[in-house]
Amino acid sequence: MGWLSRTFKPDADHAGTAGPDAGGAPPVPPVPVPDPTATAAPAPATSGPSASTAAAPGPMGRYGPLVCVTHFDTAAPELEWQLPLNGELYRLIPGSDRPDYSLLVLDRPLHFYPGEGFDLGRVEADQQVQDRKGRTMVRVHALLLCARFVGQQLHPGMTDLAVNLAYVIDNSLARDAEVDFGKIEFAGIGFLSEGHAPRADAAPAAPSGQPSAATEPEPAPEPLADSVPQPSSEAAPEPVPVIESETESALETETEPAPAAAVGAEATTRHTSSEVLDDLARTLRQGIEEQRGAPVQRLTAALTIDPDLRLTGLSGNADGQAPVPTQETFGRLAEVLGRLDEVEGSERVAAVTLRVDGDDVSHEVTGTHR
Repeated sequence: MGWLSRTFKPDADHAGTAGPDAGGAPPVPPVPVPDPTATAAPAPATSGPSASTAAAPGPMGRYGPLVCVTHFDTAAPELEWQLPLNGELYRLIPGSDRPDYSLLVLDRPLHFYPGEGFDLGRVEADQQVQDRKGRTMVRVHALLLCARFVGQQLHPGMTDLAVNLAYVIDNSLARDAEVDFGKIEFAGIGFLSEGHAPRADAAPAAPSGQPSAATEPEPAPEPLADSVPQPSSEAAPEPVPVIESETESALETETEPAPAAAVGAEATTRHTSSEVLDDLARTLRQGIEEQRGAPVQRLTAALTIDPDLRLTGLSGNADGQAPVPTQETFGRLAEVLGRLDEVEGSERVAAVTLRVDGDDVSHEVTGTHR
């Protein structure tokens, strides 16, 4: 993993700064610099290119390798409008579930609409901004990412490597020895490439009272304004938060009332996506408790689901530990996911966050298949 360990050591003029953002944003805190003479631990074997492969060094920034997220598989609409996401790989951070999380410091801050139930107390006041319509957005300066598929890892020369992405909502994560899942929030699934990608010529409309990007190009080094530019009506529909509440899901489609004779026959088999996803949370919690032999009081789990309603990813936090259930639980989870076939439109669910707090169970759909 030496390719990701070339952490830049700030000189006296730059001590205490971290992150290339030039807009006065909170810097990512510095971290201890590895001793260049120390022997690095051997990297785990992977099916992809090895980090120690003898190849010409890729493009490097002040802090580490230059990379970019050029497109998404699953993400909120407001993230699509801010592509490409250029930045530098700052350091590796092990997690309780895997050792190879990477901190990506962004060249420009990223903004997202917090979903219903998101606790704004988790972020500093200066990270809370408003769009032109007065809706709250959260500004972040870094992402935490890891290869999406087992056996893959970040490597020199990578192109469109599938990665899981999370917002870093607390910059102190950069100083932590291990990933604190309370300092991140699931963002989506994207594709990472080495190097930086050029920004699109057609920029979103500027906030009210500022020159329009259509008539005056936005300087590349400048950070996004506090009021995040939004696309004009010609470019895209009006932004809406992508994360849905537990009682009102955009995936649930109203249907015509069934004939009276049929209601009794179908009442026992019809489900709503809200009921199914809440049951998914209860099933996962039970499986974790069986694995630990102890009750779980608080659970936050991010699940990814393929178009065939099969579970493809699981991460999160259960009472401060990784949410690891018994092997038998995965079969029960598959059975619960299969019930989404009975709900019109729910086959589009691609990512969901499940939450359990005592007896309270909730969920948020964070991504859909196109």
